[in-house]
Amino acid sequence: MDRISTSLSHQQGISSILQQQTKVNNTQQQISLGKRIISPSDDPAGSVQLLDLSQSLSRLEQFQANNDYVVNRLSISEATLQSVTDNLQRVRELALQGFNEGNTLTDKQSLSQEMYQRLDEIIALANTKDANGDYLYAGFNTQTKPFTGTSSSGSFDYKGDQSQRFVEIGDGRTIADGNAGSEVFFNLQDASGNPEDIFSTLYALATDLAAGVAATEETTLTLAAQPSHGDEITINGAVYQFDDGSGGITGVAVTIGGDADTTTANLAAVLGANDTTVNTVQDGSQLTITANIAGNDQLSFSIPNTVTAYSATEVSIPLYDHLDQIDTGLGRVLDVRSQMGARLNVLDSQNETNLDFELSLKSTKSQIEDIDIAEAISRFNFQIVSLQAAQQAYVKVQNLSLFNLL
Repeated sequence: MDRISTSLSHQQGISSILQQQTKVNNTQQQISLGKRIISPSDDPAGSVQLLDLSQSLSRLEQFQANNDYVVNRLSISEATLQSVTDNLQRVRELALQGFNEGNTLTDKQSLSQEMYQRLDEIIALANTKDANGDYLYAGFNTQTKPFTGTSSSGSFDYKGDQSQRFVEIGDGRTIADGNAGSEVFFNLQDASGNPEDIFSTLYALATDLAAGVAATEETTLTLAAQPSHGDEITINGAVYQFDDGSGGITGVAVTIGGDADTTTANLAAVLGANDTTVNTVQDGSQLTITANIAGNDQLSFSIPNTVTAYSATEVSIPLYDHLDQIDTGLGRVLDVRSQMGARLNVLDSQNETNLDFELSLKSTKSQIEDIDIAEAISRFNFQIVSLQAAQQAYVKVQNLSLFNLL
């Protein structure tokens, strides 16, 4: 028969009370927090699952933050390019208005001043920053002002790089947060295929308008001396040969007159009669050839190297070349805006996907972690009764002593 000392009985009673108090405290904490698992020991397997779910939710929160960042950046960029578009369209209107022959030089110069102001505004828009203070169109060089130059300097440069930044918005899903400024405003081509930027186009247009340069294409042909029999030029694919009447001419004959001025006049008459896309004006020894722009007809002018009796100077088309270049710039801006719109649609779709995934993760986490309140309250009440019973039993046992019978 085992003997239980008074001290051991006392310790067992205290231990029983403490155990019941621990159970009550744990259940009370579970109820107050609404969580079934307070520490890993409550459910080791469930704790591991909860850790994985928490990490997934943390990554998802970062994806959502990235998504919001890109949406904000693209929205600002799209609004900026809308303003650029409005300015380019306004400059185009001013160009058509300014090159009207009814305008005086003063009128044209007045209109050119607004063009210069629009140019400065477009440069400022191209240097726009996002909410974080990063330049929108600088590539990776987000802290470097991408575009330099003003309407006063007439010289423009791009200081950013050619890169696009890609941001992760989902597992294995990245998206560009913008376009490099070189793509949007530089790396355009003029009618001859030469590189040009939209700022230089606007500057040249305003400068030509302020100088009163004509709006039509003109080529001035000067007969410095009498050409020889058989000398030829080619205009719009037709070969014109100078003829002294001795025969042997295979192209369109141009009679050589008594002097260079007469021969020039003869060329003007033959050219005007032979090519309906060309208007000719003869002034002294100079022949001014004005091409008809309708139907995109362009004047093709070539002179064989063997011919030295005359020279030709081709003048650009101030209005139409510039307008074509503005249209190219507008097309580029609209293309970039289209790209941004597509990205915003992707971001919206990914946002919905992330939200659905987040809801699924939180639901699974809740099933593992959250407590059944009704069950917990019932268990808590039972544990309270057990604790009270342990306390009462302890009191009863402590009163069992032989000394109480003396």
